[in-house]
Amino acid sequence: MESKIFISSLVWSFLILLPFCYKWRIRIKIGLVSSLIIGTLTGLLVSLINSYFIALHFSMLFFSELFFIVLLAIFAIIIRFYRDPERISPKERKVILSPADGKIRYVKKVENKEIPFSIKGKQRQKLTELTKTELLNDGAYLIGIEMSVLDIHVNRAPVAGKILMQKPTKGRFLSLKKIESLFCNERVTTIIDNGHFKIGVVQIASRLVKRIVSYLNEGDSVQIGQRIGMIKFGSQVDLVIPELENIKINSKPGEKVLAGVSVMAEYS
Repeated sequence: MESKIFISSLVWSFLILLPFCYKWRIRIKIGLVSSLIIGTLTGLLVSLINSYFIALHFSMLFFSELFFIVLLAIFAIIIRFYRDPERISPKERKVILSPADGKIRYVKKVENKEIPFSIKGKQRQKLTELTKTELLNDGAYLIGIEMSVLDIHVNRAPVAGKILMQKPTKGRFLSLKKIESLFCNERVTTIIDNGHFKIGVVQIASRLVKRIVSYLNEGDSVQIGQRIGMIKFGSQVDLVIPELENIKINSKPGEKVLAGVSVMAEYS
């Protein structure tokens, strides 16, 4: 590998990728290691082309490095995005698990008969489809989980039970950064009855999403931690937990959670 090409590729890799890591809230350690690996591979590829295939001029070297950095970064994101590892859910009974990987954005109390809404800044985005269920009869808690592009996007059942409702809501594809996005975006609302109470899972799409894929249908039985669907690329999942005396919420804003593993609440 030619030293000048190697150094140039590393520099461009750090300059291009680290700002995106900051924007997407990726840990600095992961950003540095990823930039180092992609920069090294880019330097190797460009050096091979320059030495064995065609001598590249300065401008061609520059554009070749940018091309391979972007190409390898996209490839790495796709590989991470489509990961679907096996997971072992907690053996303890009477727990409510996270339906998604990501970071908890908010834990909001919904009063009795109030229409629940997702929160984006100070805006209220109503989830009106939940008013047609019994989920809100005694009040509820709405927990929003933000999923980054690098999080695993396979969603899992927070409890075992039977799927009472699975309602798609059509919408326009807008960025989750827009205040009206959670109101306009495509979403799928699933209600699960575990025999004691009902749980709601709202999968919300983002502007890059082509579709929300559901693995189950109304009437199906589901085990706790079982895969229930997948959202393609950036997205958010809201968990609706009824406010009952025997339910204790353990979730706090800012916490990182894993689908089918992290305990969001307990009940007795």
